[in-house]
Amino acid sequence: MTGTQLAALVRYKTGSNSTTFTDADALVLVNIFKNEIASLITERNQMYFAVPATDNLVADQREYAFPSDMLNNLIKVEAKFVSTDARIPIIPQKDYRASETESEIVKRFANIEGEAFYYIRRRAIFLLTGTIIAVTSGLRIWYVQRPVDLSNLTGTDDLAINPTTTTAGFPAQFHELLARRVGMERKGKTPGAKLTALELNYDNDLQKQQRVY
Repeated sequence: MTGTQLAALVRYKTGSNSTTFTDADALVLVNIFKNEIASLITERNQMYFAVPATDNLVADQREYAFPSDMLNNLIKVEAKFVSTDARIPIIPQKDYRASETESEIVKRFANIEGEAFYYIRRRAIFLLTGTIIAVTSGLRIWYVQRPVDLSNLTGTDDLAINPTTTTAGFPAQFHELLARRVGMERKGKTPGAKLTALELNYDNDLQKQQRVY
């Protein structure tokens, strides 16, 4: 389904047109519920939207921000602390309440497998390791990437097609459900509008499609 077809389906389901339900208003809801459905897909298959991303380690820097297109899950973290070394897994830690003074962290942790940790704060990774030096592409994470936001509701490209080799489209099996979900939200804001039997069955149909993944 293309963006144009999605907009037409939404308007068919809501009995609206481009004047009473503009592209601008519909687009906001499409992107919100695209992410909602994508998040539910990852509950069944965490790796469906998983992609790697690398970052340079900066000398004496311990905090590294998440990618801006992260949907909901950080899957794993790896690092190499010397450019010639292989990356090692960095172990997640739920919390860290000890001193964040550099000398204290270095005493507690090391740059070897099993002794290097991280925890999450402020949508960022905080490394609990030995001394950090500058290493190009020293940090690598695997995370769940949200499907690309639609920039408009026009065009002829199928929404399921990956826009690039590093970004994800939105699976075809969920296109009708996305249109249905947007229509349900629209009706919820329209006085006197009632949900159809198909719309009332949205949760069940969504679960059926999730089983594919």
